[in-house]
Amino acid sequence: MVMITDLTFDLEKKILALVPKESRPHAWQTICKRWYAVRQDLLSKKHLARTGREFILLLNTNVFSTTINLEGVHNNVDPVMEFGGKLGSLQDSNDLQIHDIFYCKGLVLCTMVGKQMLVVCNPSNRETRYVEPRTSHDYFEYALGYKGSKSSCVNSYKILRYCRYFDKQEMRTVSEFELYDFMSDSWRVLDVDEHDWEISARGVSVKGNTYWVAKENEDQFILSFDFTRERFGFLPLPYESAGPEDSMNDEYDDTAVLSVVRDEQLSVLHQYLHLDLYEMKIWVSNMIGTKKVSWGEFLVVDVVLLNVVSFVVDEEHKVAVCCSTGKDDPSDDSEEECTSISIIGKNIQSLVYDEGAIHGSWPHLINYVPSPVQILRKSTRKSKRKRTTRRHQPEEGTSARSVEETKVTPKAKPKAYRSF
Repeated sequence: MVMITDLTFDLEKKILALVPKESRPHAWQTICKRWYAVRQDLLSKKHLARTGREFILLLNTNVFSTTINLEGVHNNVDPVMEFGGKLGSLQDSNDLQIHDIFYCKGLVLCTMVGKQMLVVCNPSNRETRYVEPRTSHDYFEYALGYKGSKSSCVNSYKILRYCRYFDKQEMRTVSEFELYDFMSDSWRVLDVDEHDWEISARGVSVKGNTYWVAKENEDQFILSFDFTRERFGFLPLPYESAGPEDSMNDEYDDTAVLSVVRDEQLSVLHQYLHLDLYEMKIWVSNMIGTKKVSWGEFLVVDVVLLNVVSFVVDEEHKVAVCCSTGKDDPSDDSEEECTSISIIGKNIQSLVYDEGAIHGSWPHLINYVPSPVQILRKSTRKSKRKRTTRRHQPEEGTSARSVEETKVTPKAKPKAYRSF
């Protein structure tokens, strides 16, 4: 008699591929998590093969699932962009206004407009988790990552919070770093060595670690954070920074934006706008870590897009999908701000979206790959607030040492997002 455990993995995939899409995979998720993950992956691949690349798009304080079909883009076939489901609604509540999103291995971290509360959600299994920050500041950056290679377990995930503000008592700019641990449901203050750098572009997650474009004085570089070792690192960009003495156009800053390729490699888009050079370059890392990186040139095109805030690359079609915002004439106060999405490649510049934008909102386009990670706490008992102190000996290099831990458990019960 053949047992289920005797089946080969290829045979399991063939059987699961025959299961109707209308079946309820969530019902047998608890029976076999491996089957559930394989089934979700098969559905995702079928969907992408039929409709094109799938993205998550932050647009006017809402988050949408979108697809862009790039088939025939090199044969004068216009690419088609379609909007799917909306992520920005919670059950039994009004629509959330989302300020920004951060994506990491199937999970989406959302910051709210006018609210300190964070929301972490998994669109694949509809789960949502609230996280309450310890303190409140006007300027902050958040990043989501995980330690080691255990991206399938929510207990390995952490949230990094970076706050930068002017301290009126000390009369200087102060930076604070905090780390939230999903396992302990608590924040820890990180003691980071004094620095003069500041983050200048959104961060992205690669293999559980986070990377930003940062600058110190006029020099740009990549700032990394290792969620396993809880330490910062510095990596070179694939181009040289141009100082203000070289400037020929003071109206625009240079473009430097990061993206992720296949959740494994880092990509950089750069334009020397202040040098009036009408060229866009994109590199993809051949190898990436928090200590070293090597680059390979992906695309060089004679085109200028102002205010590119996010992008993704399509290796198969050798194009980039670029999301930009702003006005055609920045000096015209009466002109409406717009969000534009363009397909850029060799002899290709195709506009697939161009609509008005809410003032002050920054769109964000990211790749999306479903993940079965469960993010809800297994225990729903109310926890009391407690504070403990931990100290560690400093290590060599730029360190981030945990000095304080505060447990914060929101009173509201977790609710679920509507799926895409």
